[in-house]
Amino acid sequence: MFSTVTNTMGYDATWIPQAGGPPITARVLYNGPTEKEKLFSTDYDPEKLMLEYQLNDLPGLFESARSKTYTEEIEITDIGTFYVKSVKKKWDGKTFEAQLQVK
Repeated sequence: MFSTVTNTMGYDATWIPQAGGPPITARVLYNGPTEKEKLFSTDYDPEKLMLEYQLNDLPGLFESARSKTYTEEIEITDIGTFYVKSVKKKWDGKTFEAQLQVK
């Protein structure tokens, strides 16, 4: 199901590991606040930016974000470049959610 949704509604994202290695590109889901939410929602939070990806899509990002050894960055095509604040596993253990901050 995840791959079907990312193929139709996802974005290409590129991560260059700060520890070294080639760029890794994956299809991800991005969620960021919109002006429409600002007008209609009391839960509007301009700092709530996140992306979701699958287990093998961005290998090593989860571990690097948890170690806090490096400040990882990820570029989402047509959206922008972000710092990765944290990454957590979702309930299924195969999906990861990364909290982002605008660079």
